[in-house]
Amino acid sequence: MKVHIIGLPSAGKTVLADALAAHLGVPPHHLDAAAFVDDRWTPRPLAEREASVAGFSQEPRFVMEGSFLGWTAPLLAEADHIIWLDPPLRLLVWRHIRRHGLANPWWTVGLIRFQVLSYLRPRGSGPAKDDPNQTRSGMAEELRPWAHKVLRIRRAVSADEVIAALNL
Repeated sequence: MKVHIIGLPSAGKTVLADALAAHLGVPPHHLDAAAFVDDRWTPRPLAEREASVAGFSQEPRFVMEGSFLGWTAPLLAEADHIIWLDPPLRLLVWRHIRRHGLANPWWTVGLIRFQVLSYLRPRGSGPAKDDPNQTRSGMAEELRPWAHKVLRIRRAVSADEVIAALNL
């Protein structure tokens, strides 16, 4: 079984990936580690990201999660199921505030702004520099070739509900 989870920041990708991976007995892969060199979000060179994806896509079973498009296309192609977590904007903002608190208000406001822009902007105008389609509309377009295996979830959902919906 190969499962790829995609969605905007604070959509619940990591929590769901960890639960699905535990259920399937495989380690989860969090694509932030392939995308960035450090915790300051310094982008990893594209060639290194693509090499990571090539290795992941050869695994017999995987659970991947991330909001990345373009360089992750081999994972989308290999996945048996693609889960697109697409909750309402108010839930994304609430989860972000709950997750990060207000310890650094300017950083929190900046990420909430990123989320709002990602949610509302048209395809190709996303705030992520090397992935302008990292928007809600960009995700819809990028996932179109794999529509037959996409489960789009537009509300808060438990891992058990997803497991049941996919018959895992």
